[in-house]
Amino acid sequence: MKLILFTLLLAGMMTAEPAKADCPPVVADGKIHGILPVFNQKVAYTEVVDCGSVSQIDLFRRARLWAAKSFRSAGETFNVSDKETGDLVGKAVQVVTLPRSETSTGGVYSFRYTFVIECANRKYRATITQVELLEGGMDSKSVPVEVYCQKNDKDVRAMYTELDKHLKSVLASLQDEVKNYKAF
Repeated sequence: MKLILFTLLLAGMMTAEPAKADCPPVVADGKIHGILPVFNQKVAYTEVVDCGSVSQIDLFRRARLWAAKSFRSAGETFNVSDKETGDLVGKAVQVVTLPRSETSTGGVYSFRYTFVIECANRKYRATITQVELLEGGMDSKSVPVEVYCQKNDKDVRAMYTELDKHLKSVLASLQDEVKNYKAF
């Protein structure tokens, strides 16, 4: 009798279907899950802003001041800061908090991304790319958001919606500080 029950249990375990998620995530209309923009199969945000008659050196100075004020964490560094070319390149971290609810487990998620600011011809181009989910903290393994999978699709969508909102706010903050700079 025990042998029959054990055999049925094993057969049930082998034929059971696991919960399925979109792995890798589905790209629709150029966006992962319809939320995060994708360019060349990578999540990327790009914005070009014309700043009127501002010189390249002033644009670079304003962008560098904005970066110094905006990125203060130990994991956020700007490795390239070249006033000759007007390039500013660094890594930043964005923390996304989802509240717990009846349908969501909630949680705190950290994302690391590369931020590039190029200043030239009275314009700047800001690019956010190489977005990775940090699993377990700053020094832990990272997973590119383009391949990240989780069983609960609603949590992933909520997490990506919140991340999208934060990254767009970073670009808006840069524009406010660089284009609409208020001299003292």
